[in-house]
Amino acid sequence: MDNDALSIIATGVILAAILIIVSFIHFRRRRSNKMARIMELLNRYFRGDLPLDQLGKRTRVIASRHFMRSAELYSLVISAFQGTIDAMLARRAHSKEDERKLLSLLAAVKKEFGLTDRYRIEAWRSGRE
Repeated sequence: MDNDALSIIATGVILAAILIIVSFIHFRRRRSNKMARIMELLNRYFRGDLPLDQLGKRTRVIASRHFMRSAELYSLVISAFQGTIDAMLARRAHSKEDERKLLSLLAAVKKEFGLTDRYRIEAWRSGRE
C-alpha cells in the first residue's frame, strides 16, 4: 500500500474516533440533563409544590419507558425523599405527622411509577449469613 491509502485510512479512523467521542459526550450530557430535570421535579413534589399527576406526566415526557422501571429512577426518588427529610426534619422538632406525610408521598410516587423495594440489597436481610 502506498502512503496515500495509509493516510486515508488513518484519517478515517481518526474521524470515526472523534465522532464516537462527540456522540458519547452528547448522550452523556443529555442523560445528565434528564436526571437533573427529574430530580428537580421530585424535589418540588416532596416539598409540596407539584401534585402527583403533574409529576407523573412530566416525568414520562422527559424519560423513556425503560428508565421509568429502572433502579436509577428508584434511586432518584429515594434521594429526593431523603433530601426532603433532611431539610424538613432537621430544622424543627421531630414530628410523627411530618413523617406520616412524607412516607405517604413516597408511597404515592412508588405506586405512580410502579416502583417496588426489589432493589434492596438482599444480603443484609436477617437470616442470610
